[in-house]
Amino acid sequence: MEHASHRRSTTPRNAGRELERPLLCIELVQRCTDLIDELQRERGLSQLVLGALGESYAAALREQVQLSREAEAALRQPLLRLAPLAGDDATDDPAGLGALDRLRQRVLLLQCPREEMFEAYCGWIEGLLALAASAGPASGHSALDAELATLLHLMHGKEYSGRERASGTGLFVGGRHDAAAWQALTQLIEAQQHCVSRFVCRARPGARRLLKDTLQTETQIELERLRQQLADTPHLAPLDPALGEIWFRGCSRRMNELREVERQLLQAIRAGLQAYPVLPSIGQEAITAGRGGRAGATTVEAVLRTAAAWLAGVRGGGMLHTGGLA
Repeated sequence: MEHASHRRSTTPRNAGRELERPLLCIELVQRCTDLIDELQRERGLSQLVLGALGESYAAALREQVQLSREAEAALRQPLLRLAPLAGDDATDDPAGLGALDRLRQRVLLLQCPREEMFEAYCGWIEGLLALAASAGPASGHSALDAELATLLHLMHGKEYSGRERASGTGLFVGGRHDAAAWQALTQLIEAQQHCVSRFVCRARPGARRLLKDTLQTETQIELERLRQQLADTPHLAPLDPALGEIWFRGCSRRMNELREVERQLLQAIRAGLQAYPVLPSIGQEAITAGRGGRAGATTVEAVLRTAAAWLAGVRGGGMLHTGGLA
């Protein structure tokens, strides 16, 4: 009886310690998705600014840059709280991101080629996706790791959707069709479908229903109409630059739908973890790691190394797009 009473009195504290790191990792993924979303929109608006009607979008881009900076600051918080778990006192402060700020200035001054801008943003977003991917193993919770790995397929699909938005916007505002650019767009469309298929294959039934219920048929019809217009346009034929904004808005609606699925899934994962903090999927090794064992510290260090690499890229020479995401 005495032994059982002791277990009852200490289990809540132990559960709280075991829950702290998984919840922190969920927050890190949430902050990554927030910043990714802001940078994706910043990338798309930059395409509009660098087009023929660029001056009319400069104010919107400046407002978006401020939202991105706020998301950067929010991402710093879980990284700072994770650092002590790896034996570090702090991690790099992501304020004042030099290379990204220099690129923003060049875009607003219309001194940056669209291709360079696009590649740079793709690279920075890839780095954030890698940071989000590192959070699952660092959580010390195998079920949570699997849930986050499944969610990452959807996040990758949303990024391909964002690249389609930016690339198509750039094609329209450039005023002339380009067969190679359209071919690249078709590959982005196929990549989106592939990522969503992988998500559907691995997701729980509730997550699949959420995706189906959130994606609107009207949005898909509009996207298909615009895609078909590009498919039917001959190489080097003139394009109406004003359609760039219509394309941007149509793609944005689809991205907002995917963003809503991301938000709701992360909320559900967090709620499930809080309701059942000690699950059968947490093995003894993971519990030991959560209490400060070396295995846990190593995975948290991997998160911080990934964060440091991303920060170095946006502060220094930039992180350029290096290939596929999935």
